[in-house]
Amino acid sequence: MIAILTDKPSVGKEIGRIIGATKVRNGYVEGNGYMVTWTFGNMLSLAMPKDYGTQKLERNDFPFIPSEFELMVRHTRTENGWIPDIDAVLQLKVIERVFQACDTIIAATDASRDGEMTFRYVYQYLNCTQPCFRLWISSLTDESVRKGMENLKPDSCYDSLFLSADSRNKADWILGINASYAMCKATGLGNNSLGRVQTPVLAAISRRYRERENHISSDSWPIYISLQKDGILFKMRRTQDLPDKESATMFFQDCKQAHQAQITSISHSVKEILPPDLLDLTQLQKEANIRYGFTASEVYDIAQSLYEKKLISYPRTSCRYLTEDVFDSLPPIMARLLSWELFPAAKGTGGIDISNLSRHVISAEKANVHHAIIITGIRPGNLSEKEMQVYRLVAGRMLEAFMAPCRIETTNVEAVCAAQHFKAEQTRIIKAGWHDVFMRSDMVPTSGYSVKELPEVEKGDTLNVCGCNLVHKKQLPVNPFTDAELVEYMEQNGLGTVSSRTNIIRTLVNRKYIRYSGKYIVPTPKGMFTYETIRGKEIADTSLTADWEKQLTGLESGMIAGQDFLNRIRTLAKEMTDDIFNTYSPQKKERKELSQI
Repeated sequence: MIAILTDKPSVGKEIGRIIGATKVRNGYVEGNGYMVTWTFGNMLSLAMPKDYGTQKLERNDFPFIPSEFELMVRHTRTENGWIPDIDAVLQLKVIERVFQACDTIIAATDASRDGEMTFRYVYQYLNCTQPCFRLWISSLTDESVRKGMENLKPDSCYDSLFLSADSRNKADWILGINASYAMCKATGLGNNSLGRVQTPVLAAISRRYRERENHISSDSWPIYISLQKDGILFKMRRTQDLPDKESATMFFQDCKQAHQAQITSISHSVKEILPPDLLDLTQLQKEANIRYGFTASEVYDIAQSLYEKKLISYPRTSCRYLTEDVFDSLPPIMARLLSWELFPAAKGTGGIDISNLSRHVISAEKANVHHAIIITGIRPGNLSEKEMQVYRLVAGRMLEAFMAPCRIETTNVEAVCAAQHFKAEQTRIIKAGWHDVFMRSDMVPTSGYSVKELPEVEKGDTLNVCGCNLVHKKQLPVNPFTDAELVEYMEQNGLGTVSSRTNIIRTLVNRKYIRYSGKYIVPTPKGMFTYETIRGKEIADTSLTADWEKQLTGLESGMIAGQDFLNRIRTLAKEMTDDIFNTYSPQKKERKELSQI
């Protein structure tokens, strides 16, 4: 008998159906020589300090680092405190019975670093000894699962992947537990939840919010003139805005009295905008937030739902390219997509040749774990409105990626009025190409000189001034982060992984450090207080995570030993806790108070 472990009941039952394990039991399905069971996500975590016999950490206990880490069942908060999650406890007993009844185990948890850790933790916690194999798939279609079952690899092939995940988890525990407990102990200000990723993210959100609050606006006075030719009225803007009202008013009066402007320069330029790359999860979250206002969490959940419905490939990917074999499977998928007419505006497909698709989407090096998000070719059925919108983003990007470039023409017109220089700019699409799919107006770049229409003018033309305007502009403060901006900031600064960023934002919301104000993410009073407390500390510095990620990549490639990495984390934890206690020690507080008397 062969056991298969997935990390979701829905995935387990679907794999069971495909391989013939269709007899439903309590917590698993079986049949055809298989017993398929599942976890409910991460049901095991690293034990807390009290589980090692340390009820209360004193100053000399820092940094607290167990000699051997232990696992504990996931806990939930109740009125009586934290207790083991009863669903996790019961399901672990089911998994244990299934494993004991089988002589081989297949790991079918999420095909990722975290998914491998989920499986290994269960395997270790239950003291299993059976040989293990790995099912590694990028979609849940019948074809993909069957192909994956035919190409199982020993789970030992993924040892470096688990080492990276386990080391990251233990390092996050060491840093988060010690920083959080040390801050509570040193300040006496209650519970603080700090972490290597969540704290720099909170700091970025709070810093931008504080910058907005402290914004000092600067004034400017742009001057516009209105000209007309051939019945077309258009505005031109003075090429330099004036910083003071007196000068602006003086020049404005000169323009009003001039009555005429002379065209001094006309230029045309054509630019090709290449098709965009395919989507990874971060780009999908950004697109859905910009287009539909979806939060990163919403997109994460919807993409997972579409994956489980076999409509898209594995969504938690950081890659925007395909491997050669996946590219070879595209023609029939593209043919079906084109036949569905999901994008009427792109009828004709911009010259897509299904038999000769562009190979610019291929990169075996960049697609070494999971390739870009693509549709599977199964026609979507009864989807919710939001699911359909996210699906269309994925399908539409596949069309865009193989269509012709978009060509835009920009016309610049310059003029002189009352010895002052003015400018107008028109940008228009002359060949839509991939722009036809969504017909997005933001594709056409604009500037402060943009106009919708320009007449045919020539250098030397003298046109009547039909109007003149003086505008008072104030520099606006920076807006708080949107979801699109925040996931981009996290990506650029190496904060978290493509699959963990959503959970970081959720954690900050659930712990009431941040909240949503319309489409913006702002800190709560609790979040601002925590930010002010940890501002300037290494735990809030993005460079810590950037260096960390490089070392974790080295772990995956075998260039760095796991013990060497954790030794560095131990040293860092000591430096960090020492810094916290030195900053907030009672003696330092007393000296500060005395200095203020």
